[in-house]
Amino acid sequence: MNLKIDSKLETDLTPEEIPDHDSLTKEEKLERIKDMKFELERQTGRGTADLDQVEARMASLNLAISRVKNQQG
Repeated sequence: MNLKIDSKLETDLTPEEIPDHDSLTKEEKLERIKDMKFELERQTGRGTADLDQVEARMASLNLAISRVKNQQG
């Protein structure tokens, strides 16, 4: 059995796009955002991220989490 993986789902969704994605459940959306947040924290810990970019990305992730949590269903 081969599973077709939608590359848009795997790599290209931005935090802004996740809350509006129709085929993901609320839990899947939150998990993806949490994974993005973890990766950002990892990069920050290694010192490989620009502070302004980190702040903007974190704000975007936090907004996406709020939007998903406020969705019906």
